[in-house]
Amino acid sequence: MDLSSLTKLSKHSSVKNPVYDLVGIVNHSGDIDYGHYTAECRNLGNKKWYTFNDSSVYESNNKQNYESANPYLLFYAKK
Repeated sequence: MDLSSLTKLSKHSSVKNPVYDLVGIVNHSGDIDYGHYTAECRNLGNKKWYTFNDSSVYESNNKQNYESANPYLLFYAKK
């Protein structure tokens, strides 16, 4: 995600190169009173995505695994 168009008028050092990579997604399924959470996280070392679901963790082999239809939280890391 490139935010440079939103920060081009700022001269503050914290907004230099405002480009971010998606590194994690928390998914929610169910309703507001009851549901289930899973997570998709990217290992920054090997660049692979992993699915976390209760006590299981496995490598995500499909790009759709981390392009969730039910994102609850998104986590980004500055490049």
